[in-house]
Amino acid sequence: MSIVDYPAKQAYQRGLKWLVGSAVFAVVGVGGVLGYDIIQNRPPAPISAEVIPVKLGDVENRINEGGILELGGQRSIKSPEDGAVENILVQVGDRVTQGQQLMSLRNPNQQTILQKKQLDIQKQEIIVERHRQEVTEAEEQLAAAQRQLQIDQAQYQQELASKKAVKDLTIQRLESQVNRNRQKVEEAEIELAAAEEKLASSRELLERGFVAQQEIERGEESVRQQTTALRNAKHDLNTTLMELASAKAELITVSTTVNTSPVVESEIRLRQAKTTLRQSISELERLQIEYQEEALKLQNFVITSPINGVVLNINVKAGDGLNRGHDLITLGDPNQEIVRLQLSTLNAVQVRQNQLARITEIGPNPEVFIGRVDQVDLATRQSEGNQDSGSGQASVFATVKLDRPTGRLIPGSPVSVEIVLNQRENVVVLNTELIQRDRDSRYVWVLDDNNTAQKQPVTLGLEGLIEVEITSGLNSGDLVISPPFNQTLEPGKVIVHEPQ
Repeated sequence: MSIVDYPAKQAYQRGLKWLVGSAVFAVVGVGGVLGYDIIQNRPPAPISAEVIPVKLGDVENRINEGGILELGGQRSIKSPEDGAVENILVQVGDRVTQGQQLMSLRNPNQQTILQKKQLDIQKQEIIVERHRQEVTEAEEQLAAAQRQLQIDQAQYQQELASKKAVKDLTIQRLESQVNRNRQKVEEAEIELAAAEEKLASSRELLERGFVAQQEIERGEESVRQQTTALRNAKHDLNTTLMELASAKAELITVSTTVNTSPVVESEIRLRQAKTTLRQSISELERLQIEYQEEALKLQNFVITSPINGVVLNINVKAGDGLNRGHDLITLGDPNQEIVRLQLSTLNAVQVRQNQLARITEIGPNPEVFIGRVDQVDLATRQSEGNQDSGSGQASVFATVKLDRPTGRLIPGSPVSVEIVLNQRENVVVLNTELIQRDRDSRYVWVLDDNNTAQKQPVTLGLEGLIEVEITSGLNSGDLVISPPFNQTLEPGKVIVHEPQ
């Protein structure tokens, strides 16, 4: 190689390097662009997630409480009075019938009190009998006085009638005499008028001279005589009229007297006797009531069963002394089992009568029994064990009645009670963990026919503790995706899952 060719060769080599470098840079640039495009446009990687098919089921809203089991009608019979246990006729576990004698008590003073009451009654019965006799005697005296009064009244009426008849005859006689005297007056008036007329005629004749003066004198004498006769007749008439008026006005006096005093006095004695009898009878009734009360107390010393049931507990033994109100024996009806609950006020407002309840015994291999809410108190009470504490929590007492006796649960044992507040049956049900929340909306991830995830809005109904009712948005058979913890679901992502 000549000195002239050496520089040319070096220039050729430098050009070749630049050419190769440019080609490599171009190849790398094109490859980067293609690689970026492949990375950006490649399909997303599939996500492995659990897919859950939607099914129909039941949803419940329930609360859980603890309670104590009791038998129906369970009660403790208490001592009615102070005394002592004389005899116990039953044992724990015995079945008893209503009215069956369970035990007998004794009270030495009670029999003495009863005997004294009996003596008081007998004394009072004698007093009542004596007062009853006094009433009978008073009635007889009153009857005798009334009979005598009737006799006196009859005699009085008889004499009165007799004297009235005499008076009537006298009046009739005077009336007849008045009539006769009145006729005499009329006759005297006629005769006087005739005499006066004759005298006037004689005077006219005297003036004419046909009669003598003697005739006039005889006429005047006749007029005087007739005037006197008329005056006497009128006097007799007036006298008779006065006698008639006096006879009519005259009171009839009867010698027979009617004395009513014995009757009045007898009536007063009878009323007093009856009042005394009533008071003594009232006193007798009072003593009889007291006797019955004492006898009832004596009967109370025989303790009988108020129900058909079983003996749960006997709190005394023969010979024990008792105070009034001391617990003797506890009974219950094994055909009825109830659970007594103390509900918190928050839970109590949700509990209603006849709600379904599930009772579970506490212990290994627990069995569940069905019942219903039987009663819920309307007022709160201080929780047992906190009654002496001012900070005791208020609670509401309630009872749950089992549908049928279990024959297994022991009275007095604690149980767990699940009360179903609301229930929806045969509806679309989903686990609450699958529900996604976006502000006020609710949705789930569903698997479409292309095995990709899609958002599905849903409407919730009754919400339970772990399940919720879906009222719209899902149907039975739809597939819901359970979002994985370490990956985020997006619409369109491919889901890999095991076939259900």
